[in-house]
Amino acid sequence: MKRTKKYPFLTLQRQRFHLNFENASSAAGIPAERDFYRWAWSALKNEYRRADISLILLDEEEARAYNRDYRGKDYATNVLSFALNEGEILPCQVSEKLYGDLIICPQVVLKEAAEQGKTPERHFAHLTIHGVLHLMGYDHIEDDEAEIMEAEEIRLMLAAGFPNPYQEDEY
Repeated sequence: MKRTKKYPFLTLQRQRFHLNFENASSAAGIPAERDFYRWAWSALKNEYRRADISLILLDEEEARAYNRDYRGKDYATNVLSFALNEGEILPCQVSEKLYGDLIICPQVVLKEAAEQGKTPERHFAHLTIHGVLHLMGYDHIEDDEAEIMEAEEIRLMLAAGFPNPYQEDEY
């Protein structure tokens, strides 16, 4: 009988972080669910002991409706974050569990990636990390908050093997 290796870290990690992933988009060229899991986990693993996040990919019409209904902006945006325990803790404080929902619109992400000369994978990674940071309490409304959030995004993107998302590529 052949034995398979067990990886207890992955079992522990899955107990600590649950990503409910749903692709309700008709867009092609979307990264695999495991990629979204990896990017989301990388953003929160140092600040949260546990997390339960729903990530749904929606087409432009539905994403636009959410943006209009919840933010008062009548257009489809790349990512929306809804923290269920928003305001309970400050960034960089360890909490027992993070709950939240992310909505990503692949059509917007793919369009932006093409316009910015980025690979779709790189832009999906950035926006997943960006959205999770919002769930964790980071924001970019004020300049000082934006500096903190962008520094964390850059750190996480570099750690994931991607370039600085705010630096233009030189060809």
